[in-house]
Amino acid sequence: MNEHLKEGFRLGDLLVLPLRGQVASQHGTRHLPPKAAEVLLCLASEPGEIVSRTELLRKVWGDGQGSHEALSHAVSALRYALDDHPDNPRFIQTNPRRGYRLLVEPRLADALECQEALTAPDVPLEQQGFFSELKRRGVLETGLAYVVFGWLIMQVVDVTFDKLLVPQWLGTFVIVLIIAGFPIALVLAWFIEIVEGRAVLDRRQNPRTTKSVVSRTYVAIIGALLLATAGVYSFDYFVGLPVADTQSASTGQGGLALETPVDANSIAVLPFLNIDGSEESRIFAEGLAEDLINRLAKVPSLRVSSRSDSFSLPPGAGSEDVLQRLRVSYYLEGSVRLIANRLRVVIQLIHSREGFHLLSRSFDRDRSEFFEIQDEIAGLTVASLRVALPPDTQMILDPPGASPNLDAYLLYRRGMDALQQPVTNESIPEALNWFSEALAVDPEYAAAYAGMCTSYVSGFDVIGKAEYINEAERSCAAALMRNPNLDIVHTALGDLYFRTGRHSQAERAYERALAINVNNVDALTGLAGVYHRDQRVELAEEKYRQAIGLQPGNWRTYDTFGTFLYNSGRYEEAAENYRQVLSLDGRNIQGYGNLGAALMLSGNFAEAATAFKRSIEIQPRADAYSNLGLIHYYLGQMDDSVIAHRQAVALAPNDHLSWANLGDALSFAEQIDEALAAFRKAESLAERKLSVNSMDAETLIDLAWIRAVLDSPLEAGELISRAETIAPANPYVRFVSALIAVRSGDNQKAVSALEVAVASGYPLELLMAEPHLSSLHEHPGFMALEQSRKRK
Repeated sequence: MNEHLKEGFRLGDLLVLPLRGQVASQHGTRHLPPKAAEVLLCLASEPGEIVSRTELLRKVWGDGQGSHEALSHAVSALRYALDDHPDNPRFIQTNPRRGYRLLVEPRLADALECQEALTAPDVPLEQQGFFSELKRRGVLETGLAYVVFGWLIMQVVDVTFDKLLVPQWLGTFVIVLIIAGFPIALVLAWFIEIVEGRAVLDRRQNPRTTKSVVSRTYVAIIGALLLATAGVYSFDYFVGLPVADTQSASTGQGGLALETPVDANSIAVLPFLNIDGSEESRIFAEGLAEDLINRLAKVPSLRVSSRSDSFSLPPGAGSEDVLQRLRVSYYLEGSVRLIANRLRVVIQLIHSREGFHLLSRSFDRDRSEFFEIQDEIAGLTVASLRVALPPDTQMILDPPGASPNLDAYLLYRRGMDALQQPVTNESIPEALNWFSEALAVDPEYAAAYAGMCTSYVSGFDVIGKAEYINEAERSCAAALMRNPNLDIVHTALGDLYFRTGRHSQAERAYERALAINVNNVDALTGLAGVYHRDQRVELAEEKYRQAIGLQPGNWRTYDTFGTFLYNSGRYEEAAENYRQVLSLDGRNIQGYGNLGAALMLSGNFAEAATAFKRSIEIQPRADAYSNLGLIHYYLGQMDDSVIAHRQAVALAPNDHLSWANLGDALSFAEQIDEALAAFRKAESLAERKLSVNSMDAETLIDLAWIRAVLDSPLEAGELISRAETIAPANPYVRFVSALIAVRSGDNQKAVSALEVAVASGYPLELLMAEPHLSSLHEHPGFMALEQSRKRK
């Protein structure tokens, strides 16, 4: 028997965990009895081969032990756990009078995947609860179909009834009918099922029986509309439907000014004032406000303004400013002062429209009681808002173990401060140092492990150390083992999976993070990145815009959306988002660098150079120097280009693209030997990066050009073909494909690739300025592209 199989293996889309006695799928888990697990292990050791009943009895029960009835019972339990059917088997095939055969080749699961499954809650499929039953009975599908259908009907009523002079009461009747039919449709979907063309009561006698959800949905909607029609007609006949107040409707707009619209159940937590000005008090003040935002966001029916929006106002902002800027009914403000070992906190809950205090409390406690103060303030705030919230509103408390050692928490907060800054060679080691110190104080602090995982992943992108990915794997595994109920743990895991090319696992990790905290913007933008990489472009854009809607004051949401637009060839739209980054943070070096890149690809070289120089003034960064070098390169200023690229590789010696750009500049500056050395350095760094993520399309494109320059045209062609398969919509793929074709002497192929690149969004200005394309300037196809640029 293969002992490695006991640790966990996959059968198709199922994950089998023999040691735990579980079979996990995307729908949940099912119990796998011990004897059934041993039978499966025997079959998995010889996939595709018939294992006799006698051999199974000997291996599982021992010589002279067990019985054929016991074996049959174990196989039945195994089939149930795998959701397999003897008449149409997917996994276990019965061979009469001979034995059984496993039809699917088992695949060993990796350690991190098994660890995630082992730390997940052990909830059997048949006990997953109400939500799973809703899905099985087709209630969710019916609800969605009814909403879409009802919305379409209401739009038709709104657009056509007035023009057709249909009586107003009929429009009201239809709208009330649609609304009344919704709960009826859900009830019908719950109770009925379609069996052999007949509607019968769903008694759930065989939960594995496949049912036609479409037919069930159709019957539920039609039945709901018929019943709702009878109900609404009876209500209108005996009671009467509401009619418009014509006197009120005819009132002009010249009266009182409209009040600022606000949600009745909405609140903001403003930044707390740091009275003594100490660094520790700053961390207490910011941490208290942020944690209160997170806790209040878990209260049902309470809408909470995001941190970035709330923190756009200063401490002690007036109620009028809060009302106009944040449009919330209530806001919480306060102050923090640390005197010796005593923490003094004052909080005030204020009605934003009236300006009156609903709650004012002060706390004078030992600093070690910080988390107890958080709990008490959150509870007092919700209690004071009971009049506005539903009676059954309850606080959703953090999971057990969420409150760490206080000193560890303070160190963790400092790490998060460093991690929230633009990523640089300095910010990553700083963040890692703070998280390491937090873990030295509290080795079980899951959030600090998640912070380290995120830092290592971000550091790999900037610093380029491949060992960072191994450290990220260990940190994420440690975080998951200690607390699988934290959304930030799964977000960090998603970042790790995404950067290493495991997109389906990244998608699951981000979705799990959002299931824990629907307002996790980092998980939302991470999920959008997965969608974009998998060519689900419209869905990706929707998620990016959703993230901006959740946190319109967070510069990172605009930055990530701008990068999505940039990679889609929408450079001017990307530039607008990067300008929004700078409107929120005027000294954001990442914002200036990205704005310059977008302006450069839009052909606006002068403004792009200004943005890069501004970024360098704030803090020298490799990407800013590299892009400034490209500006000089396109303008034919090769000596200046070489100087800028040398600065870039000095700041980022492990960045393959900086070395490749230096190689291009050196070759046109006629420093051939140095150029070849730069390209060989770029080649080794790109290969090392691809060893971590072989699906990295951008690095594949770069390496393809490097290999072409180093006279390996066949390898260059293979690499660019792989990149085209992974990212067919990326215009840069076609552009580099054209460069490779020019170098091979195939000018017609080069022009064809450039035509596709331009159609995909690659800027004509850069084509005209590219020195490597000078041999095409007399080609009719290239001249046609130039003429199209002049016509614009």
